[in-house]
Amino acid sequence: MVTFIEIIEGSNEGSRIQVREGMTLGRSQADVIIKDPKVSSKHAQVAVDGKGQLVLLDLDSSNGIHIAGRRVKKVALIPGVIFEVGRTQFKVVTVEEEVALDFGRLMTWRNILQANLPAAGIENTEPSLKPERFSPALRLSFVQGIQTDEEIILGYGPRHAGSDSMDIELLDMDAPRDAFKLLAGPGQVEIKILSPGRVTLNNKAIDAEMLNDGDLISVGSTLIKVSYL
Repeated sequence: MVTFIEIIEGSNEGSRIQVREGMTLGRSQADVIIKDPKVSSKHAQVAVDGKGQLVLLDLDSSNGIHIAGRRVKKVALIPGVIFEVGRTQFKVVTVEEEVALDFGRLMTWRNILQANLPAAGIENTEPSLKPERFSPALRLSFVQGIQTDEEIILGYGPRHAGSDSMDIELLDMDAPRDAFKLLAGPGQVEIKILSPGRVTLNNKAIDAEMLNDGDLISVGSTLIKVSYL
């Protein structure tokens, strides 16, 4: 049997993650990234106890692990157990080895959308944009805010950032739904601000500008440093 933990409430609800010894869960510095402001950078780790049972151990996180509202130091990862890491709720499930590969990817919300939107007759009304290479590639480093220590490497555009974006998701409570867009330019990347007054570049309100090494994008309390690779 193969053990999975399934997100039943929270960001990426429906996703399933195969459990393995040594795997860490956290907001940024972990094997499994949980987009939850109540989760620590490295929150918990999977281990094997003296009985050979998989368990999830709290790594002295700020908000801990909870079962039925009670804070615990470890969770036995046995089928049916429900636990919370931050505000994200998980359920432990097991499947036969021969179906484990498909099981882990069947129920992600992206797969559900891809499978059901065509059947529902819903079409993408946005104009299709041809991907253009970022040359050199762009690195966004979160240096302040809830996503501190996260890094995103971008090799092509256009790219869209915002609180509801499936591309570059901003977790800041004050992040607008449409924050900014990144477009390929000659030797640089252009930023277009989609929410004037709520997003700034180097503490200046702009409409659009070519990005340079060291530039700082501000969204709420989040600060993102720009660099080229």
